[in-house]
This record gives sequence, structure tokens and C-alpha cells, in this order.
Amino acid sequence: MTLDSTVRFVGPSASGPAGEIRVDHAGPLVTLTINRPERGNALTVAMYRALADAVAKADADPGVRVIVLTGAGQDFCSGNDLDDFLAHPGTALALSSPVLEFHKAVLRTNTILVAAVDGAAVGSGATALLHFDLVYATRRSHLQYAFVDLGVVPDAGASLLLPRRLGPQRAAQLLLLGERLSAAQAAQLGLVTEVFESREHLETRVAARVAALLAAPEAALKATHALLRPTGADPVLRMSAETATSARLLGTADTAARIASRAGGPLTARDGSGS
Repeated sequence: MTLDSTVRFVGPSASGPAGEIRVDHAGPLVTLTINRPERGNALTVAMYRALADAVAKADADPGVRVIVLTGAGQDFCSGNDLDDFLAHPGTALALSSPVLEFHKAVLRTNTILVAAVDGAAVGSGATALLHFDLVYATRRSHLQYAFVDLGVVPDAGASLLLPRRLGPQRAAQLLLLGERLSAAQAAQLGLVTEVFESREHLETRVAARVAALLAAPEAALKATHALLRPTGADPVLRMSAETATSARLLGTADTAARIASRAGGPLTARDGSGS
């Protein structure tokens, strides 16, 4: 999804059996694509590191004004790769982990964040969207905060941000029960900006919205973006508390058994097997 293919280049990427993050840079636009469709775009620790680095690099570039995040294939992001997280227990949920670094990067960036969601956004794939300025989705997409059923707690500051945006009871319904939320329902709640019938319509609309953002006066756009950032309780502190809690829960027999039962096979975003 680029505006000018003549200035497009790809790189760097995190690639290999763990999957990859594709970085497309077209002038003032950087598009990040979660490119692991055979696993529902489930995120490994290495992929989080690539995402955190890509966001930080784009944010440090004064020529970049918009970052778009999307997913390849049939799903946006099915959450965390449980096999990979089990293989890196001391890294995945450490307070200095690439997971937390990515969440902090999207929270703190001064660059406008746009998400193009097609398919499932589950677990961390759904909570990350809380930090995006604009979230566009296809009608077939859904959000699902699948954490409690795995024996862990939400991440990305969702336990703070969802009650703030939706109220405590609605947030409790989504976080405690982990029920699937259609794109239309998410739009009604204000979690999705706009819903489209197909991926083609989604990509066309996102390209138009990005073009409008890039055509706007840069100083006023950045100032407005800064004013829209959340105030009050520090989401980073809540992210750290969530991470520490999930790390503690991972040490319990119940959570270990629940996660082990979901790991070891192909991730199916449609049943919420990621986190």
C-alpha cells in the first residue's frame, strides 16, 4: 500500500521460519505488513522486535508522516505465537521485552498510526489497535481479546484503555469473557473507524485517507495528533503491570497447561488461539 511505486523500497525485515515483518517506505509513508499468513500472522518475539525497531526508525525520520500497519493473507494478526513464547519464557514477558517495546513505541510515537484490518485481530492483534489513530476494517473482520481463557491478562495497556473508552462494564464483558466482536460491533463501540465490504475497498479507502493526511498542513496535523493522545494515568505503567502479572501467571500449573494445550499446532485465528 504505497502512494508512489517509483520511490518504494522494501527492508529491513525479520525473516526466516519465525515469519517476517515487511517494511515498505514510500516518501512520507511507511507501511508495515505482518507477513506470516500460514500462521495467521501470529507474532513471535523476533517479529515484535522488528515492529518496535521499524516504528522507532519511522518516528525518528522527519520525512515520515504516516505509518500504516496491515497483515498479509486472510488475517490481520491472530495474536502471539504460543510456541515461540514458550520457547523464550525469559524474554517474551520480561519488562524489557520486544513485546513491551513495541507497545511503548506505538503509544509514544509522534507519527500518525493507521491500521488496515482484514480478518481476525485476536489477543495482542486487537489490543495494539487501541493505540492507533485510525482503524479501518473489512466487514468479515473481527476483534477478540483472548487472554483470560489462556490463563493470562490483557496487554498493551488494554486493562486501562478499554474501560476509559467504553466504560467499566462493557470493557469487563470484552476482557473477562473474551467474546468475538464483529467489525460492525467494533465500529459501533468506537474501536474501528470505518468498515468496508472487501479488502479492495479497504485498501482504496486507506490510500485515500492517507493521501488526505499527507496533504494536510504538517504542523497543525502533528499538534492535533499530540493533543489527542491520552492523558491521566500512565499507560506504560499499566503495560508493565500487565506484563508482570502474565509472567507470574505463566508460572502456575493451570496457565502452563492451558497454553501448552493451544501450542504445538497451526494457529487458527478464528478460534482465538493466540493471545
